Amino acid sequence: MNNTLMNRLGEIVGANGLVSEPSKVELETRTCIPFRQIPDCVVYPDSAEQVQRIVALAQELKVPLWPVSTGKNWGYGEKSAVYQGGITMVLERMKKIEMVDETLGYAVIEPGVTYRDLNGYLKDNKLALWSDCAGSTESASVIGNALDKGRGVTPYADHFGALCGMEVVLPDASLLRTGNTTDTPNRVWNLYKWGVGPYLDGLFAQSNLGIVVKAGIWLMPEPEAFDFLAFEYTKSLDRFPEMIDDLRRLVFTGALKSRPHIANDFAMLCIMSQYPKHLLSGRKSLSPEAIVRWRHEHGVSSWTFGCGLYGTTQEVRSQRRALRRNLRKYGSLWSFGHVTRGDWIGRLLLQITRRLARLAGKSPAFLAQLKPGADLFRGIPTNEFVKQVYFKSHPQKPTGAFDPPKDQCGFIWIGPLVPFLSKNVQEALDGAKRIFQKHDFDVFVEIIVESPRAVLLLFGVFFDKADPADTQRASDWYTEIRTAMIEAGYPPYRETAQSSPHVFDQNPVTRKFLSSIKNALDPNGTLAPGRYGIK
Repeated sequence: MNNTLMNRLGEIVGANGLVSEPSKVELETRTCIPFRQIPDCVVYPDSAEQVQRIVALAQELKVPLWPVSTGKNWGYGEKSAVYQGGITMVLERMKKIEMVDETLGYAVIEPGVTYRDLNGYLKDNKLALWSDCAGSTESASVIGNALDKGRGVTPYADHFGALCGMEVVLPDASLLRTGNTTDTPNRVWNLYKWGVGPYLDGLFAQSNLGIVVKAGIWLMPEPEAFDFLAFEYTKSLDRFPEMIDDLRRLVFTGALKSRPHIANDFAMLCIMSQYPKHLLSGRKSLSPEAIVRWRHEHGVSSWTFGCGLYGTTQEVRSQRRALRRNLRKYGSLWSFGHVTRGDWIGRLLLQITRRLARLAGKSPAFLAQLKPGADLFRGIPTNEFVKQVYFKSHPQKPTGAFDPPKDQCGFIWIGPLVPFLSKNVQEALDGAKRIFQKHDFDVFVEIIVESPRAVLLLFGVFFDKADPADTQRASDWYTEIRTAMIEAGYPPYRETAQSSPHVFDQNPVTRKFLSSIKNALDPNGTLAPGRYGIK
C-alpha cells in the first residue's frame, strides 16, 4: 500500500494506532472459519472524529475500508473482510461509557465497550441494573454484537432490540444521529426507538451503510428475586417434539421469561472435556456408541438447558411451579433456590454448594459449569463456554489469556431461524443431521429460544486449520447446510464472511433496493463493499 496513505493514517491515529507490517497484519486478522482475506493494514481510532477522518481519507484515495467493533465474533469471520487488501478499522479503543441512567434503565456507550466493561461499571457503581450478554466472550463488543443481531439469555436477550438511538459516521464522513428530527436536544433519544418518519436504526444492522460510533442500550432492572433452574431431558427421543411444544407454551404465557439455549449432548461435552480421539476407532467423527460412552463419563443427557426465573419472590415461585409441572415429565429438573436482591453471590454459592452434593453421576467438569451458567442469566459475562472451541484443536483448554483466531482454532457457526413448532424444529434437525453425517462431522446443535414464535438452531463444526483437506470439508459442510436450510425456508439470522456477499442471491429485489441506497450514500463503494451482499 502506498506510503502516502500510511503516513496520513499515522497522522490521524498515531504510530501505536496503525499496524502495517505484513506479519503483524496477518496475525491480527486471522480467522477461525475456513475463509479469510488479509488487509493491507489495520487501524485503531479512539474517537468518532478519528473515524470520520479515516473515512474521508479512504474516500479521497478510493481505498476500501472494513470496520469492526472488537472483532470478537468468533466463528463468523472475526476481522476478515470479504475482499483482499484495503484498510481494516477496529474500534476497540473507543471505550467510553458516556452515561448510565439507573432510573430509566439505559446506558450510552461506544463500540469498544465490552460486556466485561459494562458489567464492571454497573457493579463498581452499585447500580441495580443488568446488561444482557452473549455467551461467547467477556471481551465482545456490546454494540458490535447487537448490530450483528446477537442473542443473550435474559428477558433482554434481543440485543439489537435493546439498542435505541445511534450516532453513525456515514460514507461521506458526516455524523448522523438517528431518531432525532431537530438540531435541538432530544430528551427521548435513547428512550423511544422509532423517532419520527422512517425508522433508520435498522439500516445500520448487518450492513455497510454507516459506522456506529455511539449508541444507547437498554438495561434490565435487577429483579427482587432470581432463580437458576437446570433441566435435563432423559426420556426417549420420540417425546422430544412434545417437550418443544410445551416449552413454547411456557414462553408464550410468560412462565419462562428467559431465552434458554437447549444444547445437545455433543455441545455440552465440548464445554467440559477435550475431544476423545481414543474413541474414534479410525473414524473422523464419533459413533453413536462412542457418544453414549463419552456422555456417561460426565453424566450428560441427550439435551440440557438452564434458564433464569425473575421477578418478586412470589413470581419466581410461580414460574418454578409452572416449569416443574410442564417439564418434569420429560426429565430431571432442579433449581438452586431463589436469590434475593442484595446478597447475590453469597446466596447463590450457598445454594449451588448444597445441591451439587446431591447431583450423583455428574463429573467435576460438569458441576464446574453451573456457576458461570447461572451468572449468564443474571447478566454476568463469562469466558468459560467459548473455551469449548479449543477442545479438538488443542491438547487442553486455556487457563489464562486466549484468542481463538490467533491460536488457530478452526470452527464455524450457522444459525437458521425456525418456527417454534416441533414439526419444523424436527424437520430442520433431521435435515442438518444428514448433512453432518455426509461430511463426517459430529453433530453440534443448540436450540436457542428467540421468541415465543421462533427458535434459532445454532449448528457448528470444528476442524483442523492446519489440514487443507479438513478445512475444505468444513467449508463444504457450511455451504451445503446453508443452502439446504434456506431452501427449506429457514434462513440464517446472521452470515459469516464466507457467505456474506451471497446473502441476497435469492432476493434480487431487496438487493437492488439496498444497493440503490448504498450507491447514493457511497458512490465509490468504499465502505465495506460486499458486506451482507450490498454493493
